[in-house]
Amino acid sequence: MRSYWKIGILTLSFIVISLCVYAKTQPPPFDPEKATQASQISDPVQATRAYLDSVPEERRQKTKTYARGNYILDGVDFLYSSLIFIGLLALGISAKMRDLARSISRFRPVQTALYWIQFIILTTIITFPLTIRRSYFREKAYGLLTQPFAGWMNDQLKGLAISCVLGAILLIFLYGVFRRAPRTWWIWGSAVMIAFIILGIAITPVYIQPLFNKFTPVHDAQIRQNVLAMAHEQGISADEVYEMDASKRTDRVSAYVAGLLGTMRIVMFDNTLNRCTPQEIQMIMGHEMGHYVLNHVWKGVAFFAVFIVIGFLIIRWAFARALQKWPSWRVEGIADTAGFPLLVLLLFGFLFLTQPITNSWGRFLEDQADDFGLNASHQPDAAATTFLKLGEYRDLEPNPLIEILFFDHPSGRYRIRNAMEWKAQHPKEISNLKYPNPK
Repeated sequence: MRSYWKIGILTLSFIVISLCVYAKTQPPPFDPEKATQASQISDPVQATRAYLDSVPEERRQKTKTYARGNYILDGVDFLYSSLIFIGLLALGISAKMRDLARSISRFRPVQTALYWIQFIILTTIITFPLTIRRSYFREKAYGLLTQPFAGWMNDQLKGLAISCVLGAILLIFLYGVFRRAPRTWWIWGSAVMIAFIILGIAITPVYIQPLFNKFTPVHDAQIRQNVLAMAHEQGISADEVYEMDASKRTDRVSAYVAGLLGTMRIVMFDNTLNRCTPQEIQMIMGHEMGHYVLNHVWKGVAFFAVFIVIGFLIIRWAFARALQKWPSWRVEGIADTAGFPLLVLLLFGFLFLTQPITNSWGRFLEDQADDFGLNASHQPDAAATTFLKLGEYRDLEPNPLIEILFFDHPSGRYRIRNAMEWKAQHPKEISNLKYPNPK
């Protein structure tokens, strides 16, 4: 018993020391006086440079270091996960988990669910050291996480529980298709995946997010009125704007207009209300409404549907070849849950290799939403300062190749330049604000 107490004390001491070391004060995102001076420059190129130069050098370097670390960690996470999946197959662990599920129940859907629960719990435990290093201690090191360890851990356990339930449901349908259509499973399996993506988008705003955050109507009546007026002008039938208590985890600014099939919600982080000016809020909400009005959700579903079909077609070929080469894995075919690590490995590999294509698609949609937000809010300078605030965790001036490979949003440099060009082309709109600014 004494050894357990010692381990507990050492673990607690490590957490406390880590919190002291990693909790750092963030430098400001930009110099307000220099940003004001930048807003007076009419030339788009010079104005863009002036806005970027308003960011303190300490902040600039810190963000670049954070971004470079993310690129490396993405590769590390992929390689580590791949090794885990290969290990589960090569060591026969996946086959043993399948056998255990079969010994508990003869009902195949139950067997599938039992296998999934074993799989998600085991892989979560194995990857936990990387998860806590990247998602907790590293975020603390860069001042991007305000949540205490207990709250962070509670979120991880909630996420695991939700994954157990929703993942089990998905796999029951997916493996049901695999059993009934052994030759054309890649077609019907793609249909199941697409259907669950749509379902996930629909239920997340009203059923999943409230499990992690508290949502209340925006307390500022003028801001709420302005946002609703903008929404109605853009054809969005909303009657409320919600505030999410994101500050309990982070001080990042964000918002979203999300949902499908009658579950649409307009949501603002409380950080956005606390840290952004009314003009910046107008631009942010115009951008988010752009995603909704321009049907980016459905376009995104269609885009990824193509990728899923192509991916499953490639996996169909690779899966069969792998089973022929490694019979020691004891995987009986595509309908055998013991082959799930191979299925995930091949799918993750396909998505990892095609990431530059999906990122390019994401940048295209975000660029459209930026233009929509500028046309809706008439706030180009507020757009520039908003992008500087987003630069707290995004490299504002990446190498062009890095931007192509890793960025799913345009760089801050590109977005500010776009806003300044819009400003130069729309002088009348800037002087004709649509919505009053609260005092």
